[in-house]
Amino acid sequence: MRRSDDALATIALVSRLCADGLRPLKAAEFWKLTSQVDEGPGRLLGMSASDVAELPGVPMSEAERTVTLLERSTALAFELEGLERSGIRTLTPFDERYPERLTDRLGFRAPPLLYAAGASDLLGVPGLGVVGSRNVGEAGAEVAKEAAKRAAARELPVVSGGARGVDQLAMDAAFEAGGTVTGVLADSLVRKLRNPAVRAAIHDERVVLCTPYNPSAGFSAGNAMGRNKLVYALAAVTLVVASELGSGGTWTGANESLDHRFGHVAVWRGHGEGAGNARLEQAGAAAVADIADVDALLDEPIAFPSADIHLDHTEPVATGEQGTLFEALASTD
Repeated sequence: MRRSDDALATIALVSRLCADGLRPLKAAEFWKLTSQVDEGPGRLLGMSASDVAELPGVPMSEAERTVTLLERSTALAFELEGLERSGIRTLTPFDERYPERLTDRLGFRAPPLLYAAGASDLLGVPGLGVVGSRNVGEAGAEVAKEAAKRAAARELPVVSGGARGVDQLAMDAAFEAGGTVTGVLADSLVRKLRNPAVRAAIHDERVVLCTPYNPSAGFSAGNAMGRNKLVYALAAVTLVVASELGSGGTWTGANESLDHRFGHVAVWRGHGEGAGNARLEQAGAAAVADIADVDALLDEPIAFPSADIHLDHTEPVATGEQGTLFEALASTD
């Protein structure tokens, strides 16, 4: 894969692929540094610590850290090659297939790196997000399935997080209805790709799995909370089927999206809803009492404030029986 200098610099500054003891930049640190470099992070390649320290707001200690991180390119090249061989692309905001909705919706919260396997074109297709509690009841489970079938009928991907419960049910239903799926994972992408059913679905180009975390990293509650905003940002509308009141990842993710306008949030208000659904409606989520209402929401243009991050994609990126496929993807969150 050919990469621009901006993409190479981004990977070197942010990647946790190398166990080299260095502390990579967090997303906020990366975007803050990038905002000081008019030509993009690629300009930093070859600069000395003294040169970097001349940038506004960059102390010498951070300049030295930046230069040290940029010197990891050789070691990272081997790691990236290994991921490519396993079918995992490493996307930066300076690559064509990185979804612009992430920078548009999330701004400085957008992940500088996104690891993806499968039909990466789906990342650029605004779909229907379907999320909810892992302890959803039978009625709520049917709502999740029907919403997913609705998306499949409209040839839109279902966007979800791969967790047990609503996420898994919706993703399976979309796939079984002949639709497509965008899964945003909070645990090991590498491990998921070892599953034969997952590999078959990816081969059929009906699924893309992505994660902003090290693709070998296991599940953590923090990762699950952090990935929620990506689901809302990638979807045209996200339907919260069932939420606990005041706690849990679904509740936190929906409120975060409503507060920061990461995406258009809808909430199920009918049989099978969760204890927190009414409160989410009060907080500004669009109420859905009939699955047919999802169509109107998908057709309704929603304006979101731009994060004002302008990126130049200077170089292109080179390009059986499924069973309950997404049971294999379900994490423990």
